[in-house]
Parts: sequence; structure tokens; C-alpha cells
Amino acid sequence: MAAQARPAAGRRILATALGVVPGLAHVLLLDRTGTGTLLFLVFLAGAQAAAWGRYLVDSEWSSDLFLAGGAAAAAAWLVSFLDVARLTLFRDYEKRAALRAKLSGEGVRYYAAGKLDRARGAFREALALDYRDPDLLFWYGCVESRRGKRGRALRAFRRCRKHDHEGKWAFPVAREEERLAREAAAPVPPPPPRPDPAPPAAPPAPPGG
Repeated sequence: MAAQARPAAGRRILATALGVVPGLAHVLLLDRTGTGTLLFLVFLAGAQAAAWGRYLVDSEWSSDLFLAGGAAAAAAWLVSFLDVARLTLFRDYEKRAALRAKLSGEGVRYYAAGKLDRARGAFREALALDYRDPDLLFWYGCVESRRGKRGRALRAFRRCRKHDHEGKWAFPVAREEERLAREAAAPVPPPPPRPDPAPPAAPPAPPGG
């Protein structure tokens, strides 16, 4: 399992410096493109609204626009900078890696024993610690596949392939995807024929007949 390691000192310093621009460190160094893009767009929209309210809009609500935009931009900057500090300076990577390995081992054992719900819970907890771990994504996809959740399984396998930079799971993922494709293409068997209704019972013979 590829453990998330604490960034080196130089990388932490660079991330802190880039953290002055909201989202920049997330995109360039921390492999969190979605989070970084969202923070940058919120900051940009807030700064633009503040500029409009201060310099371009001349109306009774221009001061409100300036304050709201400034608050949004400041909040995006603060959240971005604190998140960079959390990821580079304060996160206990060793403890998280040990807990992730423990949950992963439990999930594999539950999966081998056929306890799919417990395996799913263990893998989901482990993925909450590192949602990009290809080992966890593969096993989670296998669990969802056995549970009949084809869409969830395929999404997990796609994410596994995306983050599997060494190609460790390329063949197993392809095999599982082919199996799911065969199952989806297999014709659905018709329902069993309904039994013919029983004939009505003969009326009782009249007395004395």
C-alpha cells in the first residue's frame, strides 16, 4: 500500500509560500486540484465583487456588495492558507498511515470471509484517510461489485486506475471491468411460468342422491 508521506521540508516551505495565493499550493503541490480550483474561484469572485462595489457600481447597495465580496475573498484566503498548513505542517501522517493499514487489513479479511457489509465499512473508513490510495480503491470496487453495485464498482476501478501510477492494479482492474461488462450484457432470464390455476372443486353431491 502506498503510504502518504509527510512532505519534505523544502516542499513544505514552498507550499506555505504558494499558499499566499488561494488554491495555488493545492493545485501545484498537494494534488488537490478540485479543492484548489474551488478556493481560487471563490476568492476571485469575492475580490471582483468587492472591486465592483468599491469602484464601479454607484448605487445604494454598492457598499453591501463591497463588504460581501471582501468577506468572501477573505474567507477563501483564510480557508486555503489554513488547509495548506494542516496538510503540510500539522497532519500526523505516520498515525494516519498505521490506521489506514489496519482498516485495509480488516477489510480484506472481511471480504475473504464473505462479510461484505463489514468489508465495505472498513474500506470506506480507510478511504476517508486517503481517498487516492489505489489499493483501497481496488478492494472497495471489488466489494461493491460483489454487492451488486455495478456503478459504484466501476467508479472505484476508474479512480484506482487514475491513481495507480505504477500500474500495479492494471490487470486486475481490467479483469473486473470485463466481468462486470459480461454480466451487464448477459440476457436477463425470463421469469418462471406461473402455475395454472387449480380447477374449481366439484360441488358436493346432494343428500340422498
